[in-house]
Amino acid sequence: MTVIITAAVFIIALFAFKLIMRRLKVPKVSSSTKDQSPPAKKDPGADFKEILDTLIKLNILIRTDRDFSMDLILKIESIVDDLKALIPDMITRYPGETLTYELKKIGATHLFKIVKEYLDLSPDSRQIQRSAFEKTIETLHEVCARSRQIVDNNEIAEFKTMAHFLEGKFS
Repeated sequence: MTVIITAAVFIIALFAFKLIMRRLKVPKVSSSTKDQSPPAKKDPGADFKEILDTLIKLNILIRTDRDFSMDLILKIESIVDDLKALIPDMITRYPGETLTYELKKIGATHLFKIVKEYLDLSPDSRQIQRSAFEKTIETLHEVCARSRQIVDNNEIAEFKTMAHFLEGKFS
């Protein structure tokens, strides 16, 4: 009987040890740390592919909504085109910069979220919120244009200023 109890305790100890070892191998990232700082080094191509996938979903979303106006579609597609041209350049030339991180967040999450929230509104609510939505879209368009100028002119001193603006505006 004591052999059975000893064997059961031994087996339970092995499972507990295996569970502890498995948890030690998986790195934990707290959500507050994740939101505050850029993620650990990933393959830049994988980052850009994720952003492109999100932008494609966004394009499909706005093109399949019958009530979404063509002028808004064109403005959003202009931002998508700017991000598609700007982000790879930023990833290649300035991979560790905060501005690169913020622009990637706009392409990966912010633009989609802003548009999706607007599309989820009822037609009446859309009419009420349209001017605020257009202003947000116009701000994103201006951000992309200004970011392009910063990169083209290599204005490294402006990187932090623009990144802080984006963080405050869209985070």
